[in-house]
Amino acid sequence: MKRHSGNTNLHMHYNQIFNSLEIQEESLPMVTEYLDALHATLMKAINDYPRVLAFRVDPIIPTEISDRMTLEDHQHLIPRFIASLKAIIKHDRAQKRLGGWVPDTKVRYVWCREVGTNGKPHYHFFLILNRDAYHLPGRACSPNENLLSRVSRAWHSALGEELKRQEPWIHVPKNPVYWIDREDPESFRRAFYRASYLCKAETKQYGLGLRAFGTSRH
Repeated sequence: MKRHSGNTNLHMHYNQIFNSLEIQEESLPMVTEYLDALHATLMKAINDYPRVLAFRVDPIIPTEISDRMTLEDHQHLIPRFIASLKAIIKHDRAQKRLGGWVPDTKVRYVWCREVGTNGKPHYHFFLILNRDAYHLPGRACSPNENLLSRVSRAWHSALGEELKRQEPWIHVPKNPVYWIDREDPESFRRAFYRASYLCKAETKQYGLGLRAFGTSRH
């Protein structure tokens, strides 16, 4: 396999099929190790839960904040966001449990860091949860608390900013939601195809001490 020119620890994947699953041809080449990690993360989720909710969301860093962020700020951004989101989800489950038993969920995810033509980094996420705990992500600017508002709150927290409900700082792309059912392999294939975009080699940046891709570990 050809090694990645920017990071020789990684290998390039040029085929539209990976592990018998279709990936986005227009985003080739992809990174083999990233595809492996994505596949493993989705498999762990479907092994834990018969019904899984997965959805795409792209957190936004406002220009005035991005302009003053350092490499160290970016190093800590994703761990802070994930820790905050997990704490928010844990609290929500605990509050609902006061009224009786409710399904719990692990917070699984796949993320990537890319650098656009303006030279500034941006992030893409594929979040994966137990669908018996959360059925849909909701709307970003809804007055009611939902998954997307919790993602927004966690992102504001990671950036060290107060939550602004009418400025959620998250972009939700078209057709973001995927329901994966353990007994429906096609639903897994659809989700893997959509999330494969995060595994593309193009626009990733290496050599600055910043990770370009990551997944949950549990």
